[in-house]
Amino acid sequence: MQSNVEERLKRIEEKLEALEKVLIRSNAKSPGKTATISISTKDLLALPDSLRKTMMTIQSLKEATTKEVAENTGRTRSVETIYLNQLVRIGYLTKQRRGRKIYFKVLQYY
Repeated sequence: MQSNVEERLKRIEEKLEALEKVLIRSNAKSPGKTATISISTKDLLALPDSLRKTMMTIQSLKEATTKEVAENTGRTRSVETIYLNQLVRIGYLTKQRRGRKIYFKVLQYY
Protein backbone atom coordinates (compact mmCIF):
# COMPACT_ATOMS: atom_id res chain seq x y z
CA MET A 1 0.00 0.00 0.00
CA GLN A 2 2.83 2.39 0.81
CA SER A 3 4.39 1.89 -2.62
CA ASN A 4 1.02 2.74 -4.20
CA VAL A 5 0.93 6.03 -2.30
CA GLU A 6 4.53 6.78 -3.23
CA GLU A 7 3.75 6.09 -6.89
CA ARG A 8 0.75 8.44 -6.81
CA LEU A 9 2.79 11.17 -5.13
CA LYS A 10 5.48 10.81 -7.79
CA ARG A 11 2.90 11.22 -10.57
CA ILE A 12 1.42 14.29 -8.85
CA GLU A 13 4.87 15.83 -8.52
CA GLU A 14 5.56 15.24 -12.23
CA LYS A 15 2.27 16.89 -13.16
CA LEU A 16 3.05 19.87 -10.93
CA GLU A 17 6.45 20.33 -12.55
CA ALA A 18 4.98 20.12 -16.05
CA LEU A 19 2.27 22.64 -15.22
CA GLU A 20 4.78 25.01 -13.65
CA LYS A 21 6.88 24.91 -16.84
CA VAL A 22 3.81 25.75 -18.92
CA LEU A 23 3.00 28.71 -16.69
CA ILE A 24 6.54 30.03 -16.80
CA ARG A 25 6.65 29.70 -20.59
CA SER A 26 3.33 31.50 -21.02
CA ASN A 27 4.43 34.34 -18.72
CA ALA A 28 7.85 34.59 -20.38
CA LYS A 29 6.28 35.33 -23.79
CA SER A 30 5.95 38.98 -22.77
CA PRO A 31 9.32 40.56 -23.70
CA GLY A 32 11.13 42.42 -20.97
CA LYS A 33 9.10 40.86 -18.18
CA THR A 34 10.21 38.22 -15.74
CA ALA A 35 8.21 35.06 -15.36
CA THR A 36 6.15 34.99 -12.19
CA ILE A 37 3.50 32.63 -10.96
CA SER A 38 0.67 34.40 -9.21
CA ILE A 39 -1.19 31.33 -8.05
CA SER A 40 0.43 28.31 -6.54
CA THR A 41 0.60 25.25 -8.71
CA LYS A 42 -1.20 23.28 -6.01
CA ASP A 43 -4.12 25.74 -6.07
CA LEU A 44 -4.18 25.70 -9.86
CA LEU A 45 -4.40 21.90 -9.94
CA ALA A 46 -7.22 22.00 -7.41
CA LEU A 47 -9.36 23.95 -9.88
CA PRO A 48 -11.66 22.10 -12.29
CA ASP A 49 -10.29 21.87 -15.85
CA SER A 50 -12.68 24.54 -17.10
CA LEU A 51 -11.57 27.12 -14.53
CA ARG A 52 -7.92 26.10 -14.85
CA LYS A 53 -7.92 26.92 -18.58
CA THR A 54 -9.48 30.32 -17.90
CA MET A 55 -7.03 31.01 -15.06
CA MET A 56 -3.99 30.10 -17.15
CA THR A 57 -5.24 32.33 -19.96
CA ILE A 58 -5.79 35.33 -17.71
CA GLN A 59 -2.35 34.79 -16.16
CA SER A 60 -0.71 34.94 -19.58
CA LEU A 61 -2.71 38.05 -20.56
CA LYS A 62 -2.09 39.75 -17.17
CA GLU A 63 -5.32 41.76 -17.54
CA ALA A 64 -8.17 41.21 -19.97
CA THR A 65 -11.84 41.59 -20.74
CA THR A 66 -14.16 38.62 -21.06
CA LYS A 67 -14.03 38.95 -24.85
CA GLU A 68 -10.22 38.77 -24.88
CA VAL A 69 -10.21 35.69 -22.65
CA ALA A 70 -12.87 34.02 -24.83
CA GLU A 71 -10.82 34.67 -27.97
CA ASN A 72 -7.82 32.95 -26.38
CA THR A 73 -9.68 29.95 -24.97
CA GLY A 74 -11.94 29.40 -27.96
CA ARG A 75 -15.04 29.44 -25.75
CA THR A 76 -18.05 31.73 -25.94
CA ARG A 77 -18.03 35.02 -24.09
CA SER A 78 -20.97 34.00 -21.91
CA VAL A 79 -19.17 30.87 -20.71
CA GLU A 80 -16.03 32.85 -19.91
CA THR A 81 -18.11 35.42 -18.01
CA ILE A 82 -19.36 32.66 -15.74
CA TYR A 83 -15.88 31.21 -15.22
CA LEU A 84 -14.23 34.59 -14.61
CA ASN A 85 -16.87 35.56 -12.06
CA GLN A 86 -16.40 32.23 -10.28
CA LEU A 87 -12.66 32.93 -10.06
CA VAL A 88 -13.45 36.38 -8.62
CA ARG A 89 -15.71 34.81 -5.97
CA ILE A 90 -13.04 32.22 -5.11
CA GLY A 91 -10.56 35.06 -4.64
CA TYR A 92 -8.09 34.45 -7.47
CA LEU A 93 -9.10 37.41 -9.66
CA THR A 94 -10.23 40.98 -9.26
CA LYS A 95 -12.45 42.88 -11.63
CA GLN A 96 -12.51 46.58 -12.34
CA ARG A 97 -14.86 48.58 -14.51
CA ARG A 98 -13.33 51.13 -16.86
CA GLY A 99 -15.98 52.89 -18.86
CA ARG A 100 -18.18 50.24 -20.42
CA LYS A 101 -15.65 47.41 -20.09
CA ILE A 102 -14.82 45.18 -17.15
CA TYR A 103 -11.21 44.08 -16.81
CA PHE A 104 -10.15 40.97 -14.90
CA LYS A 105 -6.73 40.67 -13.31
CA VAL A 106 -4.96 38.03 -11.23
CA LEU A 107 -4.53 38.84 -7.56
CA GLN A 108 -0.85 38.90 -6.66
CA TYR A 109 0.00 36.66 -3.70
CA TYR A 110 3.72 37.36 -3.65
